[in-house]
Amino acid sequence: MYIWNMRKIKFLIAFIFISLGKSSFSAIVYDTLYLLQNSLSTGAYTIQTRIFASSLTDTTNAIIELDEGDVLQLHVVNLDTLEHTFTIDGIVENNNLLNPNGGGDFTITFTEKGPYRYYSDKFYGKSLGASGIIMYGYENHARFYWNLFEQSTPLTQDIASLNQMSIPIDYQPDIFSINMKVHPDLNFDAKAKVTGNVGDTIYITILNSGNMEHPFHFHGYHVKILKASQNTKYTNWIKDSFGIAKGEIMLLELIPNQPGIFPVHNHNLITITTNGVYPGGMLNIIEIQP
Repeated sequence: MYIWNMRKIKFLIAFIFISLGKSSFSAIVYDTLYLLQNSLSTGAYTIQTRIFASSLTDTTNAIIELDEGDVLQLHVVNLDTLEHTFTIDGIVENNNLLNPNGGGDFTITFTEKGPYRYYSDKFYGKSLGASGIIMYGYENHARFYWNLFEQSTPLTQDIASLNQMSIPIDYQPDIFSINMKVHPDLNFDAKAKVTGNVGDTIYITILNSGNMEHPFHFHGYHVKILKASQNTKYTNWIKDSFGIAKGEIMLLELIPNQPGIFPVHNHNLITITTNGVYPGGMLNIIEIQP
């Protein structure tokens, strides 16, 4: 088993390109992820999870941020007892198996700005939440991330023990989370709680790592949908409500026109409760200053 201590170390001397009389820099970014067994509890409910963590003590999937031009050199360690993959659709799909207590090294080059989903394509991996975000570009603006996930307490036990290999038709989740946190804990997640000033250009990535579609609704603002991996008809629409399909990743642009504190939440009411009590679950906050 290999464990690297390097975390986002950039070697700007790696590549220097000169074109049109202007110098630009590219970096190799070294990072390490650990695929861990974990859990998420709210009151009487506890679900089993799998996460790609930045450290052995993290409880949520890592968000990897890259500047445009960066090349990602990634080491992934699988500390689960089951095999997984490290998959990015269209980019990393082969030679990506992660054996138990093993690992893999990946050199990843992105050619188009925007967010990408990485995940384990094993049913038990992605169904238990092993799914995260890589953001490539837009480094000169504020960037925020909402990784949606929901599950059912008894179902996760069955999936983790390989007694269940599909999501049942009568699927009834009891925990609903963003970045593996529920409201009000989201208020203390600097990657999730959107902050800024009137007139700022803000980018929000939403990834649906869960097992059902999630409709979201913004109060106070409309957002422009710049990218949608499945609902491509949404591209360039300006909306305050829209659905996010299972496995979909979206990039939103928010330019606030007014100051204030406004909620943004899942429009399926059960998803904004915790143990059936409102408010909770997938309820987030946008706070904009003048």
